Amino acid sequence: MRSRLALFAGLVATLALVSAPACKKGAPAAPATPTPAPTPNTAAQAAAAQELFKALKLQSSLSDTANAMIDSEIGRNPGLTPYREVMVGWLKKYMTWEAMQPELTKMYTETFTEAELKQMAQFYASPAGQKSLEKLPEMMQRTAMTGARISQPHQDELRAAMEAKSEELKKQAAGGGPGGPGGPAGPGGAPRPRAGQPKRAPSGQPPSSAPAPAPAPTP
Repeated sequence: MRSRLALFAGLVATLALVSAPACKKGAPAAPATPTPAPTPNTAAQAAAAQELFKALKLQSSLSDTANAMIDSEIGRNPGLTPYREVMVGWLKKYMTWEAMQPELTKMYTETFTEAELKQMAQFYASPAGQKSLEKLPEMMQRTAMTGARISQPHQDELRAAMEAKSEELKKQAAGGGPGGPGGPAGPGGAPRPRAGQPKRAPSGQPPSSAPAPAPAPTP
């Protein structure tokens, strides 16, 4: 239970940061010109970041999306249902906009220049930008459903590939891995000798552990 609450905290904490890059897909393509590196957290940048946050409606969406995340998790784990109000209350107590805003301002001003922040704020404040914010979650859901519909007729191929891989893994486990029993193969694909076992010499030569022949007597 404690790990789940920690997960919720991390997800909500990154919500505002993730929202803008995700929505940026709907923005007009910017000219491919190099931009100067941003100077972190100047007063002008911070003010531009606040305008962007306002255009993105991050303050209101933070709470709404946190609730939706908890409801989604409960949908996958119905056993959490009795704890919903506890989790929501905990999030509202600590994951507040007042606590998040300074951290988000720092992240955005370290990533974007003042000009970039103003350009994004201008777009998301426009009717097209507001529509992209409204419709993007729906479009992402429809995209996922489209991908599932396209891939569904080919699920037998996936099942066969997974079964083949499973058989391969079983054979490797039964044989001690590549090279058959005893572990990895030695040079030429031959199994490595076990501990205490004499090394196999090439044909016509005695094993390395055999005693060397006595020297011929000198006349």
